Amino acid sequence: MSETPNAPVRTFLIADIRGYTRFTEEHGDEASARLAAKFAGLVQAGVEIRSGKLIEIRGDEALAVFDSARQAIRAAIDLQRWFAEHTESESDMPLRVGIGVDSGEAFRLDDGSFRGAALNVAARLCALAQGGEVIVSEGTSRLAGRVPGVRYVDRGRANLKGIAGTVRLIRVTSEEDQQEQSQPWIVMFFGGPKRMGWRIVLGVVLIAAATAAAVVYLTGGNSAETSSGARPNSGTTTTQSETVPVAPASDVKALIPAGLRKTCVKQSVPDIGAVATAVCLPPSGGGGFYPDRWQLSIYPTGTAVKAAYEDQLRNSKIKRNSGKCTSLSWGGEGPWEHGPGKPGGRRFCYFDGDDAVIVWMHERFGQPDHRDVLASAREGGSDHVRLIGWWAFAHHLIGKVT
Repeated sequence: MSETPNAPVRTFLIADIRGYTRFTEEHGDEASARLAAKFAGLVQAGVEIRSGKLIEIRGDEALAVFDSARQAIRAAIDLQRWFAEHTESESDMPLRVGIGVDSGEAFRLDDGSFRGAALNVAARLCALAQGGEVIVSEGTSRLAGRVPGVRYVDRGRANLKGIAGTVRLIRVTSEEDQQEQSQPWIVMFFGGPKRMGWRIVLGVVLIAAATAAAVVYLTGGNSAETSSGARPNSGTTTTQSETVPVAPASDVKALIPAGLRKTCVKQSVPDIGAVATAVCLPPSGGGGFYPDRWQLSIYPTGTAVKAAYEDQLRNSKIKRNSGKCTSLSWGGEGPWEHGPGKPGGRRFCYFDGDDAVIVWMHERFGQPDHRDVLASAREGGSDHVRLIGWWAFAHHLIGKVT
């Protein structure tokens, strides 16, 4: 009996507009049709420029195939840049799009469609990607190899519905997104590209001086000395206004209680201004509620964490000291406490498309067993009730050295 012939290795790109259902409900069918048409036009152009083929567009979702993993990755980055530019110029017609990419053998059927496991994985990665984000599989990143101008960020492993085993998530972005001087963007794990205002640009410049010791520690090893002459592992850094402990990068997971850190992975590249960042996904096999994704970043000073918090607050368009974050009302900002007379920090919550999001800042307030951290959590399907239930106990535990 003859064996089934091997199928060619192809790379599939799936893109989906985030918040399309909500947009249709709020703006009507005519506006949503215009948004879908703009999306289709950009995807068609972006795919063809990179020698791919657009297989199907169904309203808010597009499927494309490429013979080259490199070209598929480049197309995804091109598209996210175009979507961001369109959204900036036409804010009433936002294109917040998640993109997933995977590679593998796939057969082409007589009707022009394809069959292969890579299609399913690409769809699951697309579902995990937030607006403005590109997530590719580890296999695709290995197949593409080093792509000039492209940056890979390891986001840990995840269990994907209908896929055996775990899949490593690789976030892909342009290296230009990290160059503040030439292109002042800040890329957040829980959202798309956000243009930095002059205040955060100044903040990053000031933070750079304050975090010099941490940078030396991360890049130079324990033998390096800080500008003040202290060893990086001495645990202090000095600015004009404050002298505070700086936890080394390895401490970021120590700020997450054991019961919450089951699938938390320290990132090889921390968020801008942070000493270290950890990203957490729901554990396999269930066992209690966990957000779809959440992350924690440790900052070297209170000034640095406040700047990061304020930047995310501006991007959310939530006003300071407004609204509520409860099971009955979602959309607001304000302080939170560990208890009467026990300061904690600030938090804000909002809907990002169809997702409920909460962001909170924890300040040290002179407590030697705490650190300055910024955390974010996201739950799909606008399920803010479950998210606030998780946050209600988790935020008191996160940020304290265990």
